[in-house]
Amino acid sequence: MSNQNLVETLNEYLSLGINQQLDYDKFYLYSIITHSTAIEGSTVTEIENQLLFDEGISANKPMAEQLMNIDLKATYEQSFVYKNSRRFSY
Repeated sequence: MSNQNLVETLNEYLSLGINQQLDYDKFYLYSIITHSTAIEGSTVTEIENQLLFDEGISANKPMAEQLMNIDLKATYEQSFVYKNSRRFSY
């Protein structure tokens, strides 16, 4: 593929808004949460977390595991709020 074809393909991708059809930040966060809680013993999968976080549908997993995932999500969300509202001086 030539550079011109690559540029044309990228421009078409951007003009169609394909990059905005999925919330990659959200899926990345869900992946981090799932893997972090798995280290602690949670058996909740990424799909189960997506249903839990987005639809409020609970999986057939122990409540403690689901709450662990919900709590970690809330922690990350609060850290984003804090990061965006504070100025850090180093």
